[in-house]
Order: sequence, then C-alpha cells, then structure tokens
Amino acid sequence: MSERMIQKVEQEMFREPAEASSPTTASIVLELGSIAMRFARVERVPRYDEKTRESDVEHSFMLALVANELAYTLYPTELDRGLVIEYTLVHDFIELKTGDTPTFNIDTDSLLEKEATEHAALESLLAELPPHTRDLLYNYEQQKDKESRFVRAVDKLLPIGVDILGPGRKVMNEDYGVHSHSQLASAHDVLRERMNERFGEFPQLVIDHSLLCELFEIDFSATQ
Repeated sequence: MSERMIQKVEQEMFREPAEASSPTTASIVLELGSIAMRFARVERVPRYDEKTRESDVEHSFMLALVANELAYTLYPTELDRGLVIEYTLVHDFIELKTGDTPTFNIDTDSLLEKEATEHAALESLLAELPPHTRDLLYNYEQQKDKESRFVRAVDKLLPIGVDILGPGRKVMNEDYGVHSHSQLASAHDVLRERMNERFGEFPQLVIDHSLLCELFEIDFSATQ
C-alpha cells in the first residue's frame, strides 16, 4: 500500500479528530507492516544454502534468539532482556536505506565511509517510523546504554556462525575473494582486533567471537 493510501486511511477512517496527533492501530499496522515487508527483501551476504542468501528479517530473528539467551546466561541481572530483544528488532533498520554493506574484510577508510553513510540516512529513516519504534532505533544508534552495545557485540558473532552452518567457503571464495586458510586467518585477525577494541566490556563475547573464527577456519580447511 502506498504512503498516500496510508495517509488517506488515517485521515478518513481511523483517526478521531480530537486525537489527530496520535497514531492509530490501523496506521501502525500498515506502517510497520510495510517496513517489515521491505526489510524482508534486504539481502545480506551470508548464505543459508548454495543459492539462498540470508535476509535482514531472518538475521534479526536469529539475533533476537541468540542475544536473549546470552543475556540470560552471561548477564542475568545486569541487562534488561526485554530491551535487548527490542533492540534486535530494529538494529539493522538503517539497511532499509543503505542495503547491507559487508564488513568482513573492509578496510578502515571504507568502514568510516559506511558509518558516515548510515548516519546521513538515519534522519530520513526516523521520520518514517511511529514513535516507539523511532525512539528504539535512535537509542540503539546512540549506543549509550549497555543493552544496545551488547546487541551490537552479539551481532558480530552471527555471520561467522552462519558461515559455519551454511556454505561459508562459497561465501569466502565468491564474495570476498578468500581462497586459502592463511587469507581467512589474516582477515580474522583484523576482526578479532576490532572486536576487542570495540566490545572489551563484554570479555566473554570477545572470547566467543575468537572461538567461532577458529571453528570456521577448521571448517574452511576441511572443505578444501
């Protein structure tokens, strides 16, 4: 449904004149339903099988499952798990504007360019969202609370996990030009350094990230 049609529904059917500043149930269903449908069509680089790439919706659902369980296991009293799950739902919404930009073997300049592009797109995206979802995304991007930083840290573990569970070698070969164990190990060393620098407040996640890298290197070599 077009934005014009959504506005018409709001104005003519579902909104009381005295409450014109408040979103209605119908408008929220249509607005966020449209967002979810668009989000499901954003493809990521990781593959589930030889042909099927992961979507942003699938990735977000996986992150919600994993982050919730890890928060319960590692920080049972320190993290608000409800907020953790809410952040997982919106954490990649910026890709509605930018698409997925892989960071596996990205250089520092390109990483900074990616962050600048996402920052520029954020204001436009926030204007499209209803109040609570808008505030969630804004707060997540600010990274000022521990829950948002935790979600971002856990997010770094998942692509490696999908590479292990799926055809990770194909992804490395075709999408990143990585064909040898030494190339993979070198790229992982950079990722480990970034993980340690950015998420040192979650030492167990840093350790687990490194372990997943090692497991994928073993799997990568076994499929040669």
